Amino acid sequence: MGIKELSLELAAISLVADQAKKRKDELRAQLKAEMDAIGADRVKAEIDGQSIGYVTTTKPRKKLTITNRRYFIQWVKENYPTEIIEEVRESFEKVILPSFRFEHGMAISTAGEMVGWLVEEEGEPYLTTKLSAEGREMLIDALSDHNFKMEVSLQELLEIE
Repeated sequence: MGIKELSLELAAISLVADQAKKRKDELRAQLKAEMDAIGADRVKAEIDGQSIGYVTTTKPRKKLTITNRRYFIQWVKENYPTEIIEEVRESFEKVILPSFRFEHGMAISTAGEMVGWLVEEEGEPYLTTKLSAEGREMLIDALSDHNFKMEVSLQELLEIE
């Protein structure tokens, strides 16, 4: 398969995955409402009377929430002093780090101070699929009318693990 065919198939799979996720979310909400209405926490999925699995409402997980971080830190200082670390707020890092400039690989603050504790690295590139409104409709039509043949059939797609 060439680059054009690969990009078209990726666009098609992306569209199908996005639509499938939307439908899955809708079905989950509808089924949850139905199950709640009758007080069920488990429903059998069947094909021709044959059980193929179950949809189950999970039990809520307990979640611990610190309501006063300052008091918690003080308690840890008193009871577990070796567990206290000095740290810079993540929100401040997001503000201050982009203010540095780089010359010859060296980080320089807005005050002109050269610092050796900051490096600039290139992230890994990745592919993203963005369909235009018209392209989305064209692709839906092509998939619906079977005018577009993907390299992988739906059956093969379902067998991928």
